[in-house]
Amino acid sequence: MKKIVIEQSSKAFYSSHSGLALVGNLINGYTSLCERLEKEVPGQPRVSHGDVVKTYLGLLCLGKSDFEAAQGVADD
Repeated sequence: MKKIVIEQSSKAFYSSHSGLALVGNLINGYTSLCERLEKEVPGQPRVSHGDVVKTYLGLLCLGKSDFEAAQGVADD
């Protein structure tokens, strides 16, 4: 398993999206979240259960707690 190195920088730089890259990397690289959801949750949705959960986790990382906020980034 690859290690993720988190270091303090000599230059302080913070953005509202900083944690999103880390959380996305952790979810995609270190979990089998999407595969587990597809096995456990029945049905054939147009949007996969994994995509819905990853979208909501991304919104939570940005400090947005309602799923309607996803409309603002739907075309990204």
